[in-house]
Amino acid sequence: MTRSKKSKLVQHLTTLFVGSSMLAISNTALAQSNGEASIFDGELRGSIDRNSSGTPRTTDNLDLNSAAGRRAQLLGETLVSETTAEDTAVPAVRPQRPNPLPLSPRVQQRAQAATPTPQIFNPQSVDQSPRGNIAVDPVQTSETAVPEDDPFGATGFRLGTFEADASLEQTIGYSSNVSQNVDGEGGGFSQTDAALNLISDWSRHELQINLNGSYRRPFDSDEIDRPLFNANTALRLDLVDGFTVTTDGFYTAQTQDFTSTILAPGAVDTPLVQNYGGGIELERSDRKLQFVLRGEIEREEFENASLGGALVVPQDDLNNLEYGATLRVGYEVSPAITPYVEGRYAIRDFELPRDRNGLRRDSRIFELRGGVELDLGDKVQGEIAAGYVTQNFEDEALDTLDGFTLNGTLNWSPERDTTLALTLGTETNTSINAAENGSIIYTAGLLAERRITDRWSINGNIDYQLETNDDRNTTFELGVGTQYWLNRYLALTANGEYVSFSSDAPDSDFDEFSVRAGVRLQR
Repeated sequence: MTRSKKSKLVQHLTTLFVGSSMLAISNTALAQSNGEASIFDGELRGSIDRNSSGTPRTTDNLDLNSAAGRRAQLLGETLVSETTAEDTAVPAVRPQRPNPLPLSPRVQQRAQAATPTPQIFNPQSVDQSPRGNIAVDPVQTSETAVPEDDPFGATGFRLGTFEADASLEQTIGYSSNVSQNVDGEGGGFSQTDAALNLISDWSRHELQINLNGSYRRPFDSDEIDRPLFNANTALRLDLVDGFTVTTDGFYTAQTQDFTSTILAPGAVDTPLVQNYGGGIELERSDRKLQFVLRGEIEREEFENASLGGALVVPQDDLNNLEYGATLRVGYEVSPAITPYVEGRYAIRDFELPRDRNGLRRDSRIFELRGGVELDLGDKVQGEIAAGYVTQNFEDEALDTLDGFTLNGTLNWSPERDTTLALTLGTETNTSINAAENGSIIYTAGLLAERRITDRWSINGNIDYQLETNDDRNTTFELGVGTQYWLNRYLALTANGEYVSFSSDAPDSDFDEFSVRAGVRLQR
């Protein structure tokens, strides 16, 4: 072979070898580039698949010089925060990405794993931007419900637009003097007490209705039954600028006691007495200077008294109508103390022009009193007042009836679950005797109640009544009682009572002791 042919052969082999080498290098680089892109694509897709909240996060926390950051910029995609696989649901169909743009050599690097953001325990030390990891209040705390103040109190029920509660107590017992008379005898009896209270559930104004009564029936049919019924209503209308108008009505039916000074002598039963009436008052109490203007009317009716057999004593000469007006002005020294003065003028007209003794007992009543209202929260609430009353009769043969008065109600709670209630009252009463103008009756009562446990409570009461006339009459009553709740609707009750009556009139004193027990239902 000639030298020229050898040179051409060597030249061709060299060209072939160099081309093959360049081709191999190119293929190797291309494979490496494709492999890096596949690895990055898998990591990026896995990061997207692991997103649980679906809330996009920007690439602010990603190194833009890294392969992952550069590729995310070129692909126009966003990265999301990493969460656990248990909290995510992988979409059934993934959106297809656009074809990747040509990558520069700087992008062809392995993406670094993102560092999870540490949990922030102090919400005050972080920024308040929407991206801030701020702790929020728990939806439900571990605090327990506040216990009821009286877990055995009446639950009540709905009656139209009223909230109502009712109670019924049935007892049986024994009394040493069933008729509460000087000649009374002992025996058994049954007593039923019932009550129904309603209060309106209105956005404005308020209406209250209270009904209660009792019926005491001796087992011996020769003794006297003792019924009692009370009904009271009050409607409050809220006007403007602290003014309120309240209208009220009442009805009471009960039997006269044998100790009554206006019961016909020799009566063998206790006639029924009915009182009914109402009033209206205008009050303003939103300022330091307060006032109440009240008008009222009351009717009193007496049933005829039986002397035995066909003998009857009419008592219609006792029927009367009393109406008048009262003005009270008070000044609020503090929210707890409000002194006041009160004046009252009333007219008492009797149904008959003259009574059984031929006297005209129509009269005019003037009363002035001063007192104080107390509001010391749950400890002390109420009012108490002292004054003077005069009653002038139309008949000149009757002297003016006058005397001091004491009125009020005061509730005191010296400690939790213990309450004391004091009541004071004064009223004038007519007379059936020709030589008497009437009498002033003073009453005082103290009621104490103590709740030993939620189920068990005890109570006691002391009542005293003094009637001043030619013959002074006093009545003293002492009572104790207890009740134990089996559940919220049923309780066992027991009561003991002692009554003592004394009078300046001969052969009038008597004592009575009684006990009774039963059950009480409430709703």
